[in-house]
Amino acid sequence: MLVLLILAAIWAAVLVPPYLQNRRETRPGDSIASFRSQLSVLERTTPGARASNLAHLDVGRVAPPRRSAPSAAAMRRAEVRRRRRDVFLTLLGAVGVTFVLALALGGWVWALHLGVDLLFGAYVLMLINLQQRSMEREHKVRYLQPTHTIARPEDQILLRRSGS
Repeated sequence: MLVLLILAAIWAAVLVPPYLQNRRETRPGDSIASFRSQLSVLERTTPGARASNLAHLDVGRVAPPRRSAPSAAAMRRAEVRRRRRDVFLTLLGAVGVTFVLALALGGWVWALHLGVDLLFGAYVLMLINLQQRSMEREHKVRYLQPTHTIARPEDQILLRRSGS
């Protein structure tokens, strides 16, 4: 009976934190982020919105950088980072729980603790490998700066009239 209790505690330590994290993320309390994402979708799909925003700018002047909501790629990266942190903390908690149980009970629980330690070590090595690849990619890849030219308002009207 004690073995089942120990296994239930380990599974709870592994499964409960991600479950609570998902519940927190899907709550409707995150209305600001939802509003921003909906607003950015509307901004991209509204016809003529860019031309009206550009009409007040001088010809040949580069538009000032505009702050916008985080891109989808940035949001995915943040989600991946959050998920990796959750897995790391869950495995670290499992290492701690199995160590305490191994000290208290001894015997085969040490083998369980060793298995959890190996999983934790493999996960840390994977994170280090991913970080090294990311740093290598950052040093090797160079992105070209985009050149932004602003069309004159007359050109925008001409484009609209030509049916493009």
